[in-house]
Amino acid sequence: MEMTVQQIEEVTVVTWRGRLDSASMAQTEQAFLRLWDEGCRRIVFRLDELEYVSSAGLRVMLLTVKKSRADGGSVGFCLLRDTVREVLDISGFAQIFPLFDTLEAALAHVSAQGEG
Repeated sequence: MEMTVQQIEEVTVVTWRGRLDSASMAQTEQAFLRLWDEGCRRIVFRLDELEYVSSAGLRVMLLTVKKSRADGGSVGFCLLRDTVREVLDISGFAQIFPLFDTLEAALAHVSAQGEG
């Protein structure tokens, strides 16, 4: 798993590359928590380069959503590959995660949620 981070106005955009599974979940979770501790409260995860997500990876994704809701932040996931979207659909997570087809839609959602 590889992550890149960029700032677009007040939103932190994180691109996940590779596989989000049991081998990479601890590293990915720590990276998210580090961003959170640094004050990043509006985060968009780009998933167009995420090749695979396992149940362990879903746990990390769920952590991001729960933490943001509990601590007054906002997250969104965008540009999902079909294989990743299928895992989210089958697991039921697509119903609870804020998913967007475009980066622009995710940015707008996260920015609006953060204003509340």
